[in-house]
Amino acid sequence: MTLLNPSGVIIGRLGGELNTERVERVVAGITPAVVAKKQGKPFTIIKDSAHFRVLARLLPSGAGSAVAALSLEDVERTLGRLQILFLFIGLLVLLLVGVVSRVAIRLSMKPLTAVEGTAEAIANGDLSARLPDAKPNSEVGRLTASLNRMLGRIEESFSLQRRSEEKLRRFVADASHELRTPLTAIRGFAELHRQGAITGEEKTKELVGRIENESKRMSALVEDLLTLARLDQARPIVHEAVDMKKLIDEVAQAVRASNPSANITVILPDDEVFVLGDSLKVHQAILNLAVNAAIHTPAGTPITITLLSGAGQVQVKVSDLGPGLTPEQQTRVFERFYRVDQSRARSGAEGSGLGLSIVQAIMDAHHGSVEIQSELGRGTTFTLVFPVNES
Repeated sequence: MTLLNPSGVIIGRLGGELNTERVERVVAGITPAVVAKKQGKPFTIIKDSAHFRVLARLLPSGAGSAVAALSLEDVERTLGRLQILFLFIGLLVLLLVGVVSRVAIRLSMKPLTAVEGTAEAIANGDLSARLPDAKPNSEVGRLTASLNRMLGRIEESFSLQRRSEEKLRRFVADASHELRTPLTAIRGFAELHRQGAITGEEKTKELVGRIENESKRMSALVEDLLTLARLDQARPIVHEAVDMKKLIDEVAQAVRASNPSANITVILPDDEVFVLGDSLKVHQAILNLAVNAAIHTPAGTPITITLLSGAGQVQVKVSDLGPGLTPEQQTRVFERFYRVDQSRARSGAEGSGLGLSIVQAIMDAHHGSVEIQSELGRGTTFTLVFPVNES
């Protein structure tokens, strides 16, 4: 603390600053008027780029003033160090934030990188590629699940298309082969007649009969092909109430008319039985099974058509006591143009190999099914299952 007279001249000093000249420079000019103006409040003085905090009071009786001056050099030095420290900490925090942000961005972009890889694999033809699973509750997880479901449907669609194309190619090849056989026979018979190899009324009549049989075979084959083609188009079927008891009676009569030696029995329930569907197609499905049984069993072999209803479905069973089928034959009987050993068929009763395929296609169109049970030496049973509430 420094004591000043009314003129601002130092008249005494109590402790504090040892540098007299520095103190004089700080307190010089602090007159009682200046002290009175500050009203006892501390104020700051800048001398030689140094800051001092000053507190002044007037002495009693106008004897001068008492001035206390405190250098802020240490404070400013400490503040400077703190500024440097805070700046360093700020830069370090920014660096850490940058590193963490980069890592976070890379982690968040990882699923998108997986999407890119999967898209590249699919573009190269690998339709089985899928995105790796992510957290199901996250947006990326939900997006991944949706994309995988979409990719699954796309793969399934392409697979169905390939199978359909392969099926069509095989069908066309088989149909061409089957049509070529009767055409070749007809052309051969015509060539024999043209060359004069067939003479006499009896031989000519026999030749004409063979040509007629081959023509009928080809007509039946073409009709079956057209039926399958229409069924393959999956057009909506006609929904009408089909009286199954009446329809089965009609089938039995048709089989007896075309195969007089057929030993066919019909077992029907007392109650009326109806299904919703196309009566003509249902008739054809049952007729194909009955005719198939008549063709591939010895003359007089018992054939039974049984109608059952219950448990939300209608069943039509066509059973025979013929030679039966092997397990391998049972797995293939519904294939198009597949025939069992023709030596087991009656003479002149060779089929087109499409009858059971047509049955299966008709049942698919009615949302039903066809099942087979067979045992060698004990006969075969085909079961048509119609859902009562669908079709």
